[in-house]
Amino acid sequence: MDYKQHIKDLTNRPVSKELAFAESEYRLRIEKVRKVMDERGLDVLLVTYVPDLSYLSGYQSFGSGWYSCMVLPREGEPILHMHGLEIGPAMLTSWVKDIRGVPWSYNDGVAVGLAEILKERRLEGQRIGIWTKRPGLSIDLYEGLKRALPDATLVDASDVVAQPRMVKSPAELEYMRSSAQITMKALDAVLPVIKAGMTDNQIAAVIYQTLVNEGSEYFSTQPIVSAGQRNCFGHTTFRRTPIQAGDTVALEFGAAYQRYTSAIFHTVAIGKPSSPIQKRARVINETIDLLLRAVKPGCTAHDVAREIGAGMDEISAVPSSSRVYGYSIGLGLPPTWGEDIYFIREGIELELKPGMTFHSPLSVRVPGTPGIGFSETWVVTETGCEILTLHDRELTVVEA
Repeated sequence: MDYKQHIKDLTNRPVSKELAFAESEYRLRIEKVRKVMDERGLDVLLVTYVPDLSYLSGYQSFGSGWYSCMVLPREGEPILHMHGLEIGPAMLTSWVKDIRGVPWSYNDGVAVGLAEILKERRLEGQRIGIWTKRPGLSIDLYEGLKRALPDATLVDASDVVAQPRMVKSPAELEYMRSSAQITMKALDAVLPVIKAGMTDNQIAAVIYQTLVNEGSEYFSTQPIVSAGQRNCFGHTTFRRTPIQAGDTVALEFGAAYQRYTSAIFHTVAIGKPSSPIQKRARVINETIDLLLRAVKPGCTAHDVAREIGAGMDEISAVPSSSRVYGYSIGLGLPPTWGEDIYFIREGIELELKPGMTFHSPLSVRVPGTPGIGFSETWVVTETGCEILTLHDRELTVVEA
C-alpha cells in the first residue's frame, strides 16, 4: 500500500474532535503569531517545539518526543507534519485539517518531506523561521533542511510563539483553576497519611491515585516525593526510600487539566524539626508572602525580585542576583510543566501583565541537612495577583 495514500485515507476519515478550545481561539492565536512574523520579516514558521505546536494546533500526546512540526505560512492554512504514530492524536485533538505523516523508520525522510511541503507552497527560497533554541529540532533535521533548501534563509524564531503565550486567555485560566482544585485535593489527601515507616513510593501512590481519580490527565511533570538524603538535592524523587524520624519529605506536584498545570510545593517534617529547619521554613514563606504582595501589573520582574530578596539571603547560598522567584507555568507536555518563557529574577526587565501565570517554588537544600521548600501558583490580575493554589504553607509536622 502507498504510505501517502494510506495517511490521506486515514486523515479523511470522520472523527469526533476533542478540542481543548474553540477553533476560533486557535485562529486568534495564529493571527497574533503572524503579527510577530510580520515584524520579523518571516515568510513561514516550522514549529518543532511541541508546547508551541500544541498552543497553536491543539495537538496533545504523551508521545511528544516523536517528531512533529507545524508549517505555518504567513497566508493560508497550516499543515501538520507528524511521525506516523502521532497521526491519531493529532486527528483527535487538533483543529488543523491538513495532516501529513512520516513513516516509523524516517531517517532523512523528515527533512525531504518537510522540504516537499515548502516547495508545494512555493516557500522553498523564503525566510523560514526555525526553533534553534528549543527541543524538537534535531541536528539531522536542520542539516537536512539546509541541503534540501539551498536557497532558503533559515532564521531563529524560538521566541515567536512565546510572545502570544505569555498572557493567558480567560479559558486558559479556567483550566488552571481546575488543575489547582485537583492539586489541592491531592495535598489534602496525602498530608494525613505521611508517617515514619512508610516509603516515599507509598506517599507518591496516594498523590497519583488522588490526582487521577479527581480528573487529572497524564502529567507534564511527574509528582515529586523526595525524602532522606535524596531531599538534600533538587530534582530527586521517590525510589523506595523509607521515611525516618528527622527527615523532611518534599512534595511537589500538579494536576494536568487540558494540559494546563497549577503546581504546589510543600514540606512535611517527621518529628520536631531543628531550629535551622524551622527558620528556613519561616523565611521561605515570608518571602513568598512578600512576593505575592509585591506583584502589580506594570512593575517588572526585576523590580519584584529586588524588593523581596533580602530575607532569602539569610538562609540561601544562592546569590540574590541569580535567584529565581518564579517561572512561567501553564500549557505543558512531558517532561515539564514549566513554559520556560519568563522568570521573576533580577535583571529580567519583563513587564508583568494581567493574565501572566507563575509557579514560585522557593527551597533551601544543603547536603547533609533536610531539604525544605514551599510554593504557590498564581496569576497577575488588574490589581495584584490571584493565588490559584492557595493553601496553608505552614511546615507540616507529624509524629516521628
